[in-house]
Amino acid sequence: MANQKENDSPNIDRSGSLAGTILCRIVVPCWLLAGAVFKLMELDWKLLPPPVRSVSGTIGEWLGRDPEAWLDFTMRFIIGSEFALAVIMIASARLARPIAIALLSLFIVILAIVLGQGYDSKIGLSSLFSGDCGCFGSSGPPPIVMLLIDGALLTLVLFLRPTRTPSNALQPGLIGLGILAFIPAFALPDRQIQTSEEPGQSEVTMDEDGWQLPPTILKANYFPQFKDWLGKPLKDQELAQLLPRPLPRGLLSGEQLVIFYRGDCDHCQEMFLTYFSAPELEIPVLAVDVMDYDVAGSLEFFCEACDVAELPEGPSYLIQTPVVVRLMDGIVTCIGDGSNSDEEIESCI
Repeated sequence: MANQKENDSPNIDRSGSLAGTILCRIVVPCWLLAGAVFKLMELDWKLLPPPVRSVSGTIGEWLGRDPEAWLDFTMRFIIGSEFALAVIMIASARLARPIAIALLSLFIVILAIVLGQGYDSKIGLSSLFSGDCGCFGSSGPPPIVMLLIDGALLTLVLFLRPTRTPSNALQPGLIGLGILAFIPAFALPDRQIQTSEEPGQSEVTMDEDGWQLPPTILKANYFPQFKDWLGKPLKDQELAQLLPRPLPRGLLSGEQLVIFYRGDCDHCQEMFLTYFSAPELEIPVLAVDVMDYDVAGSLEFFCEACDVAELPEGPSYLIQTPVVVRLMDGIVTCIGDGSNSDEEIESCI
């Protein structure tokens, strides 16, 4: 009879442990949820690691999607996936551990790529302790710290198994819960930034040079496609329309360089020191500071002869600085950005 009662009782996998259950069904899901919440609160496209942005951009190009709309969808889909997987891990004893192993392994691979791309041989190992992977928003820990944490969690998950029933059937409603978990990521509206107390104007307003005046309401993210600027007027580009007025005289006549840079960008500083530190310049230069960084880390600026301007603070600009734009009578004739080789940037200078 005793054996019969044991056979009639629920079958529990006794090889697991309470520690493994807490780890796979509470700790890792909460870790995942925390990162998703921080990213959703900011919806900053720059928080996506460069390898993820690169893969997303390639897929979007194959599908013929608008780069900005596709990147926004990608970020929301990733956040929604993190919500959904966290919910499934909490709800399903059978799936919690496999999902935890797969996710943590993926995170480690991405973080390793980010660290490899961010390593600077001139600085040495200390360069590994700087930067931000975007895992917990813009104020999250550096990639090396996240790599150590994810590595420790993965090691524990591999050694600690949760207790579970051996049933192979999905719990009722599990798929529905996963779908519902996507709702917050896609329901949250795009963030907008008010730059003026005056309401936005519906009619297009031009300045005396024929440029559209800067908008009073800014988008949260700007992702300019510089390759599409070639052969087109600078004044028609959305990013250029954010420049403060009045514009420097001569910007639309003759040859001109417009350089987008960040004050904490050492590559930008090196470029200004090498090519534009002379008291007089052969060609007028407008240096535009991309104001989406911590100004406390600003470096010395080596271009006293440059006209200077700033993009509005508040938005996130998905720009790999420096970006050199060469103009002839206001038409873009050459583009070299931070994603190109130094030779391509130099060819525009």
